[in-house]
Amino acid sequence: MKKVMLLCSLAMLLLASCKKDAPVAPEAPATPPPVEDPAPPPPPKPQVQAPAPAPAPVTAPEEKDGTSVSVDANGVNVSTKNGTNDSKVTVSKSKKEVKFSTN
Repeated sequence: MKKVMLLCSLAMLLLASCKKDAPVAPEAPATPPPVEDPAPPPPPKPQVQAPAPAPAPVTAPEEKDGTSVSVDANGVNVSTKNGTNDSKVTVSKSKKEVKFSTN
């Protein structure tokens, strides 16, 4: 009986040592800690404004009847308008001019 027991224990030992172990899965890398300062939110979409209406065409202002005089370092300008008659006189260092016009 000792032989049988010895053979049984030897068989058990062989079975235990020849048993295929399941492969050990490698350890998963540790997850990094959460970010304390996350990325800023995306910028808002640009707002499209409706185009402004086209400005009204600029017309030359109608000159009122009267006289205007301007004096500066270069000379003197005198303009007179009376109805349809225009008179312009320019006197300066480089230019002397007199204009009369009737529309």
